[in-house]
Amino acid sequence: MPAACAVKMIHTMLLIHDDLPCMDNDDLRRGKPTNHKVFGEDVAVLAGEALLSFSVEHLALSTVGIEPSRIVRAVEELARSIRLEGLVAGQVVDIHSEGLSDVGLEHLEYIHLHKIVALLECKKKIKRKA
Repeated sequence: MPAACAVKMIHTMLLIHDDLPCMDNDDLRRGKPTNHKVFGEDVAVLAGEALLSFSVEHLALSTVGIEPSRIVRAVEELARSIRLEGLVAGQVVDIHSEGLSDVGLEHLEYIHLHKIVALLECKKKIKRKA
């Protein structure tokens, strides 16, 4: 359960940051005002950062009955899913795709594979390691 919660925290961080004016500049998510519209852009950035750090802390401290070395490997997988080859890569390509009229299926697949699938794969890997 801690691994699933950690992945969900990172996904929520991604959504908060994705909605920011410097990213997709969305005012609504699922029909409700986005975090930065309700609390301000500064608090939205900090909320995302807090979720990111808390996800690692939660995974490391709330996982019980598992060898510490396996928990460390799970934290490593979580971090790997976020870095340049994972979630960040998908977000960068997504940002640079804004306004392009010739975005093809392969381009969209790259974005989705790196933004969302990276987290889902991470969850599977953590489950195997923990």
